Amino acid sequence: MSYNPSKCFQKFKSDVSHITLPDKFTFPFFYEPHEIALVAAKELEEHIESSEWEHNFYENRPDLTPVGKMFGVLVVKNETGELGYLTAFSGKMGKSVLVEPFVPPVFDRLRD
Repeated sequence: MSYNPSKCFQKFKSDVSHITLPDKFTFPFFYEPHEIALVAAKELEEHIESSEWEHNFYENRPDLTPVGKMFGVLVVKNETGELGYLTAFSGKMGKSVLVEPFVPPVFDRLRD
């Protein structure tokens, strides 16, 4: 399977039309997440729980040692003004750093 970065933009599955967007970013180290970011995070959580990767997030694979993983969401508008979000993860997932629908890393440490 080849990686397709055009699949990084995720449309909201939930109706977010009633949520007022913030005017600016908040202080990133001490804040209450905005409601729309929480919706995006919940949708990402549901995607993670319904996907099957070679990464043992929980203790449900006795053949793999459980390993934590940090994920993030960024609410954005695409070039046509449609509201959605981008998702990312730290490190690698299984044996890869390129996993759809996540944005690619700035540096691919698995390539020479």
